[in-house]
Amino acid sequence: MSPGPAEDPLICLCGRVLESVVLAAKASGIRDIASLRRATGANTGCGDCLTDLEEILDEETAAEPAT
Repeated sequence: MSPGPAEDPLICLCGRVLESVVLAAKASGIRDIASLRRATGANTGCGDCLTDLEEILDEETAAEPAT
């Protein structure tokens, strides 16, 4: 059974990019919006998702242990 909307929200409406896709890109080493755009197609339309994407990248980075 695939995750439903509550478990995997749509982050970018224009690009139809789910949060899981953004998190997977982050896990692969992406740390900035430009790279995220290229990898996922998020934030290539209206731009309304930019704040959400920045928050996800910031939150995930803060949760990672320092190397």
